[in-house]
Amino acid sequence: MKAQEKPSSVTFNIYGGNNQILPNATQAVQNFCNQECSASANESVDTSLTGALEKEKEALSIYIDHAEDLKAYVTQLASCRCARDLGEVVATICQKEPRVTADIIVKQRFIELLLPFVPSWKQGRTIDNIRVAINNAWVARKKAVKSSLR
Repeated sequence: MKAQEKPSSVTFNIYGGNNQILPNATQAVQNFCNQECSASANESVDTSLTGALEKEKEALSIYIDHAEDLKAYVTQLASCRCARDLGEVVATICQKEPRVTADIIVKQRFIELLLPFVPSWKQGRTIDNIRVAINNAWVARKKAVKSSLR
């Protein structure tokens, strides 16, 4: 007989962010990264996007002051899987960037600047669908900010 193994103890410390506990889920994917892993993951996304999307990045840079912020936003955009995700990223950009206003984020020319950075989408890439998602995310963000000030 095998010696009885002592069960391992695992502790998760979660600070901020969105967390979900899904006891009835049939499938879940969870990725843990240390600093080296996250740096290499960001580099791999940037490497694949850098060569092909330099013109698109340059066009988007007129709205975003700092190159580091632009790089972060491009990485976030590349990870979007649907219009709702894109709306959340755009709401963050609008909240943080002084040149990006509520009027600009729903314009067709701004939305078209974002589309090259979301290549994994198969459906829902219409301007109208994305505009609705951006409006919903922006309204929810403004509501959350208002309620936090009370």
